[in-house]
Amino acid sequence: MMLFLRRATHFFTMAIVLGTLMACGGETVQSESPIVVNKSPNDERDYAAVTLDNGLKVLMVSDPATEKSAAALSVGVGAFSDPMDFQGMAHYLEHMLFMGSESFPEPDGYMNFAAENGGSSNAYTSSEITNYMITIENTAFPEALHRLSEFFSAPILDPGYIQKEKNAVNAEWSMRRESEGRSIYRLQRALLGEHPANRFTIGNLETLADKSDRELHPATIAFFEKYYSANLMSLVLISPLPAAEMAVLAEQHFSLIPNKNVEKPVVTTEVNFDDVAGKLIRFKPQRDLRELRLSYLIDNNQSEWRSKPGDYLGYVIGSEMPGTPADKLKSLGLISQLITSSYESLYGNYGTFEISVQLTPEGMKRREDIVEVLTGYIELLRQEGVDDRYADEYKQSLENRFTFLEKTDDFSYASSLAAAMQDYPIENVIDARYRFDGFNQAAVDSLLGQLVPTRLNVWYISQEEPTDSELEFYVGPHSVEDLVPIEAANALAAANRLGLTLPSKNGLLPANFDLREPSTEATPISVADNVTFWLKGSDYFAGLPKGFARIQLSSDLALNSVDNQVYLSLWQSLYDLKQARLATEASIAGMSLNLGASNGITLTVSGFTDKQPELLERALAGLRVAPTELEFGQAVERYLRRIENSKRAFPYTRFTPLLGLLTREGRFSDTSLVLAASKANLADFTAFTETVLADSHVRGFFFGNYSEADVQTAYQQISKTLTPSASSGYARAGIYDPEPSATLMLNLEVPVDDLGMMYAFAAPEASVKNQALSRILARHLRVRAFETLRTEEQLGYAAGGGALDLYQHPMVIFYIQTPVKGPQDMLDRFNAYTLEYRDELMGLSEESFGKFKAGVLTALTEPPKNLSSEAGPFASDWAIERYDFDTRANLISAVESATLDDVQTFYDSTVFGESRSRIVIQLKGQRYGSEPFGTIDGSTVVDDVDQFHRDMPRQSL
Repeated sequence: MMLFLRRATHFFTMAIVLGTLMACGGETVQSESPIVVNKSPNDERDYAAVTLDNGLKVLMVSDPATEKSAAALSVGVGAFSDPMDFQGMAHYLEHMLFMGSESFPEPDGYMNFAAENGGSSNAYTSSEITNYMITIENTAFPEALHRLSEFFSAPILDPGYIQKEKNAVNAEWSMRRESEGRSIYRLQRALLGEHPANRFTIGNLETLADKSDRELHPATIAFFEKYYSANLMSLVLISPLPAAEMAVLAEQHFSLIPNKNVEKPVVTTEVNFDDVAGKLIRFKPQRDLRELRLSYLIDNNQSEWRSKPGDYLGYVIGSEMPGTPADKLKSLGLISQLITSSYESLYGNYGTFEISVQLTPEGMKRREDIVEVLTGYIELLRQEGVDDRYADEYKQSLENRFTFLEKTDDFSYASSLAAAMQDYPIENVIDARYRFDGFNQAAVDSLLGQLVPTRLNVWYISQEEPTDSELEFYVGPHSVEDLVPIEAANALAAANRLGLTLPSKNGLLPANFDLREPSTEATPISVADNVTFWLKGSDYFAGLPKGFARIQLSSDLALNSVDNQVYLSLWQSLYDLKQARLATEASIAGMSLNLGASNGITLTVSGFTDKQPELLERALAGLRVAPTELEFGQAVERYLRRIENSKRAFPYTRFTPLLGLLTREGRFSDTSLVLAASKANLADFTAFTETVLADSHVRGFFFGNYSEADVQTAYQQISKTLTPSASSGYARAGIYDPEPSATLMLNLEVPVDDLGMMYAFAAPEASVKNQALSRILARHLRVRAFETLRTEEQLGYAAGGGALDLYQHPMVIFYIQTPVKGPQDMLDRFNAYTLEYRDELMGLSEESFGKFKAGVLTALTEPPKNLSSEAGPFASDWAIERYDFDTRANLISAVESATLDDVQTFYDSTVFGESRSRIVIQLKGQRYGSEPFGTIDGSTVVDDVDQFHRDMPRQSL
């Protein structure tokens, strides 16, 4: 359960699919004329819409291929409607509704039901809606709807859980109070004065405390009774059932929600621009950031979604093409990134249009000049006029995406559709994101007319800012002063001096959607002596003119050299900077470009295949980055800041990266990386990159719409740029082989408040059987650990258990980010909980076990939703040279044969066996600075990971 800051209505997840929406007949629903929902031609699902007699709108998606069902219900009220004396109310109510209903009073019953039936559930509160979602095995769908519907028709809202859920909300706030994004968004809204957006939306123990004249519980009930009305709700159902049967289920379960004929809350309060704009805001972040932001307060223009003036204008201003602000300012070494964003309803009746710039040290010295150039470019557009010259390519870009739109997971899909139903006509809930009916001069001119100094706030975001104020409830030192007036003539002159022009047109848009006929069997293709690429056609999406291609230049130079590892990272950073124009052009054209750096470099292109050869040729040519001394020095500076900033990430998000640091060759401590980076020089960097390009092991993997000739052509392109070989061999990083009876501890002090801890137990042996058993176990452990550690004991918002694989070695894990327990206390609690959970596992019935096992099998065997998810398992096998491509099939077979006794024995031997192998990661926050790290008798504290890698036993690769 989360609080989302609703930034832009068009930001709902949308690899979305449309269909024909036809009203179902019958007496149970209101009779309506058939509605046709605009779905993608690539979508074979059937859609139907009904409105129940209580006014609740229902969209049904019938998908015979789906292995799981999903539902989402959106309520048209959010945090902007919180009462001022109970800020965070909408979010708190969202939490309370999970605590049981009349037919299902158990507070953990809903989540347990979802977990036992192979599903999951969640909810989020945004500014103007609250969304509840669940996915479940198809057989359990009717009961899932019964349970979900009673959130709204028969909730208990048990006062016995007030304190626990207040604590949960408080823990969520506490975990996020240091986040710059949250702090900046809070400060943005605080500047709006009496506007309803100026609320503390997440809530905490202070804002949700009983007041002298009003208590929280009756206020919560009053909020529910006022706003939770069927006429403000939209429901999405996805299942293999025909729409008519889903309509019956909707009527059966959701018609009991009362219709109170509530008028949808709409923000109408106007602001005085003299008070809320024309400001210079200096913000001092926790991380070492260097950002300049121009934020224009605009009128809500969401009604113009068919012509998208904000996106169209952002398309022009944010372009990376020659002569644009991004291009010119990068060439001067002043910025490393420029992005534009249009948030048309961020504050209800107002939105924002923003230009965000990441600055170099040189750019920090010239912020006023950059502001003048950017405002001058807007003035240039205002004077010359923004016309329809980009309309055709913009329209084609959106139409191509929509025509070949792929599925996403049904959980996200249902959620995004339910949210979209609150904002768009039901006919357009899918295509609204991709709809462009043509250039609207009046709408663009109207928006451009609002991008003026009187509506502008300029943000200086860095650790160098002088501040005089602090935010309430968030860490956010800041100051606010009047902005020095920007003269349009001077700004325009600055833009002209720089030679700014409108962007050129995109040359990578696909024109040919012809289909290849590659074999669906993975096929090795000899492209040169001792050089083999692999090609596989899609089993599920053969009619899609898209593909996924990966070229790897493997080298062991960075596996045992920290200097070379730094150069590899700098190479990636410089490539991303210099190829931003190409990557943006490709993205608009429906392709992606990515350079990865690990054991060598990996270049991945994906998307429409028509122009991929041109994209690949340009991408390969860019591998020789040839930076200047200034560019290289700036890359080193960014690298050092990134290392330092990573320490301020939420502790629970660092467990997996730190496990990799400890257990994988080629990973180095921050201390070693910083030392190496501080000595890095351009000459050695250039020599390193040339060595990799001249003597690396080249590999290739092509999945989707390619022919053998396409693969051969790709290799020829590589040969023109590089000197690929196979002589050096494929370099792979060694991975720690967990030692029997060994306990490793990685202890780090971190500059945040909370404690983070992961406690991992390695299985006695690496085997497919144990990997299967760990997956089944994780289904049960995840929900039980969450319920105990988070819900019942309130130890932290991010808490739970599960499993992960250390290459072929499965591990059982417990994790937490906690503001209430120190290191030794938390370690002791984990040790005690391993015993408590053992009793729960031993008491698990065969029936419940069968459901958990079925959920794992469904996840492994369900058809892929899109080309990327289909390619994933094959790409993973290719990466580890498993050319039978049978990892998933073997895992499925092992899950099918698993028994409850097997899982119980696996847990017992892994967690309590005499030769158990453990890894503990402790991230000690400042709240516990005076307390020692937790200890385990006989453990080894790894202080030098570089030395540990040299000595560690390695798994067989």
